[in-house]
Amino acid sequence: MFGYVRPHRDELRMREYDRYHAAYCGVCRTLGREYGFFPRFLVNYDMTFLYLLLASVEAAKPNARCRCPAKLGCVKKDCVDDEALLGYVAAVDVILCRHKLLDNIQDSGFFKGLAYRLAALLISGGYRRAKKRLPDFDRITEQRLAALQALEGEQSSSIDRTADAFASILEHCADLYDDPALRRPFGQLLYHVGRFIYLVDALDDLAEDCKTGNYNPLRFRFTPEEGRLRPEDQTYLGELLEGSINLAGAALALLPLKTDSDLLENIIYLGLPAVRKAVEAGSFHQQAKI
Repeated sequence: MFGYVRPHRDELRMREYDRYHAAYCGVCRTLGREYGFFPRFLVNYDMTFLYLLLASVEAAKPNARCRCPAKLGCVKKDCVDDEALLGYVAAVDVILCRHKLLDNIQDSGFFKGLAYRLAALLISGGYRRAKKRLPDFDRITEQRLAALQALEGEQSSSIDRTADAFASILEHCADLYDDPALRRPFGQLLYHVGRFIYLVDALDDLAEDCKTGNYNPLRFRFTPEEGRLRPEDQTYLGELLEGSINLAGAALALLPLKTDSDLLENIIYLGLPAVRKAVEAGSFHQQAKI
């Protein structure tokens, strides 16, 4: 996906750092075990957050030792052993990435789209298994992205409508819970995190989209100058992003967290604002990995 939902590394305690990496490795391991070798490349910070969030109302799961193919000699590392929930998160990841690749293919020319076509082909088997596991989520994702593509086709200047089309996809991950007391705050939190992802990604891509002419709602809502928003427009967008962060935090406070509360608060209250500032400054892609 995008990789914008991450902790603020400088404020992580060692046990939180270790827990986060164990969850990240757990997602990666599950992608490989259930969906094949190539889907392992889809592991990302956003899905690690999704796992930590959904697991936060349950008792902490024990760590296992797993071999990391990204390390020389496939050395063993700690990874979370939570087969059911990690399987769900991995399926969500594969479905989202598959539809994102198809969207990229439509938005690209023939030669530029070849890489996306190859990637979609390499994960096609994993996608079929993920779709079989979560048919309703796959259907909702397809419908909401189709609505987003329609808005792009009409060159909509509405930030709210375009961001809603994407955010509502993540909101449906809360359907995992039957209890409305859990499903509602989970849904609200994921909705506003999804809204943040969409808007900050639009800001991150603005300069490139201004050059290529690709659709970006910020191009039509504001009047960028040399690929950058004017100060007053940047302030307005910053207030929207800050609003989504605050509403996500309010929803988090309603959840009966049993595990990872400090880590999740770090991501929402420190990580997201830090990402916003880095994107605004143009330094996001120079940041060190978590």
